[in-house]
Amino acid sequence: TPAQRGTALHLVMQFIDFEQAGTVEGVEGEIARLVEQQFLTPQQGEAVDPARIAAFFQSDLGREVLAAPALRREFKFSLLVPAGDYYKGAEPGEQVLLQGVVDCCFETAAGVTVVDFKTDRVGEAGLAQRAEHYRPQLEAYSRALSEILGRPVARRVLWFFALDRAVEV
Repeated sequence: TPAQRGTALHLVMQFIDFEQAGTVEGVEGEIARLVEQQFLTPQQGEAVDPARIAAFFQSDLGREVLAAPALRREFKFSLLVPAGDYYKGAEPGEQVLLQGVVDCCFETAAGVTVVDFKTDRVGEAGLAQRAEHYRPQLEAYSRALSEILGRPVARRVLWFFALDRAVEV
C-alpha cells in the first residue's frame, strides 16, 4: 500500500549510511545491507526507489544534511505545553502533552533546520497547498526543538520524494 511504501522509505532514511547514499548504486547497496541486517524486510527493500533517495542526497538540501556538524534522525520528543495554544476554551494553567518524531534536523550558525520527509503522491499543481497542510506539524516540531535544544529554528523544510523537491514552510 502507499502507507507501507512510505513506512519503508522512512525506515531507509532512518538507518541508511548517508555517506553511501549519493548515488543510486550506493543507495541500492545500503538497502541490501539493511535487508541483510533485518532493519527492513525483503519486501520493504523492494518497495523503495533508490533513485528517489539518491536524488535527495544530490540536492542542495541533501548536501546541507551531509555537511551538517550536528545531525539528528528520528528525534523523538515529549513536551508539556499550554493547552490554550491548541484548544480554545482551555483553562488557564491547563497543559497538554505534545509528542512527535522529527524525521531529521540539523544545526547551523543560524539555528536549527527541521526536515520532514513526505511520500505523498503530489504534483506540481497541488504542491503549495499540500505543503501548507503540513505547516501546523512543522510549527509544533519547531516549538519543541527550540525548547529542547535551546536554539531557534531557522528553517522548516518538507522534502517531497514524489517530486524530488524541497519546500520551505
